[in-house]
Amino acid sequence: MIKPKRSAEQQVADEAERRTLNPIGSRQTIADSQATPEFQENLKRLKSERLEREARLNPKHKV
Repeated sequence: MIKPKRSAEQQVADEAERRTLNPIGSRQTIADSQATPEFQENLKRLKSERLEREARLNPKHKV
């Protein structure tokens, strides 16, 4: 079933209504532009820590 397209005004109104119904959730949402750099830094850190652990466990194999 195809839903009819909503206008931009309807979409903005729906988003405003969602925010009023769930104010805590809307405040806790992190913008992608804020989350992406932190995620990438964390990913690099975890990868390097994993490689170090593997190198200590398997000294014969170079990673």
